[in-house]
Amino acid sequence: MKQLVLIILIALSIHSCKTVQQESNRHDKPQRITTNHVTDLAQTITETSGLEYYQNQIITHNDSGDTPTLYFLDTLGNLLYHKTYKHMTAIDWEDVTKDDEYLYIADLGNNYGDRKDLTIFKIALTDLQNENATVTRLNINYPDQKSFERGEQNHPYDAESIVAIEENLYVFSKDWKDQTTIIYKIDKNKQRQTAQNITFYNIKGLVTGATYNGSNTVTVCGYNSNLIPFVHRINYQNGKFEFAKKEELLIEGGAQIEGIISIHSDSNKETYYLSSEATNIKLGEDEALTTSQLYKVKWLK
Repeated sequence: MKQLVLIILIALSIHSCKTVQQESNRHDKPQRITTNHVTDLAQTITETSGLEYYQNQIITHNDSGDTPTLYFLDTLGNLLYHKTYKHMTAIDWEDVTKDDEYLYIADLGNNYGDRKDLTIFKIALTDLQNENATVTRLNINYPDQKSFERGEQNHPYDAESIVAIEENLYVFSKDWKDQTTIIYKIDKNKQRQTAQNITFYNIKGLVTGATYNGSNTVTVCGYNSNLIPFVHRINYQNGKFEFAKKEELLIEGGAQIEGIISIHSDSNKETYYLSSEATNIKLGEDEALTTSQLYKVKWLK
């Protein structure tokens, strides 16, 4: 992940004049959504990669390089506590989702296309406070992947987004090369399975997170090759997905948006939270690590 961001940032510095013009054009467009910065996240979650909401708390996690740990935040982004689970492993956790009974953690990060151990962990919501909880592993593979040779980030077998809808899980792939996405269906209860290819869409970006509003809309988030973040709404009905409106987020300098969650307020209006991963910035001999961020997004009437 960091390698891609470094390349993007170098490209942005070289083409700074063009980028400034693009930023100006973006701000001139009528906006259908508002994006507000909530807070910088704790240093222990600089690689926040997924978001979920349960019992008035936001749940997040790091992607690679961490223990199998969930971090619990309040809606102001303050870190309350964390739990590390003894019966899980963490290779590249990329997203998290839930249904009425279980939390599902997608260990599906596959930057080099060589993983044969893609796993979704399933833990009861009532066991989230128990670090010794029983965990079910759903082992999956992609239906059309034949080669598992380690390669560069130019393949369609990476995924960072998952939602639970009715009796199934749906995974949205992240295609580094063509910037498209494939939706795969996963059986919640089958411990070893081949994912089912549902549909394909040329989203023109890298899909990094997804959330379901519990009714009729999936919203995915991500960013494009200029590090401009976006959200894209998808209409859902009876197992079918129809890609609707894509919106760019007005975040100065761009952001590596990684996680998204929808929350219903007391007035039954949807509020979305998004998180962005910290990034390494290197210009010349200097290098700095930005902080991870939490944002709040609302659709305007």
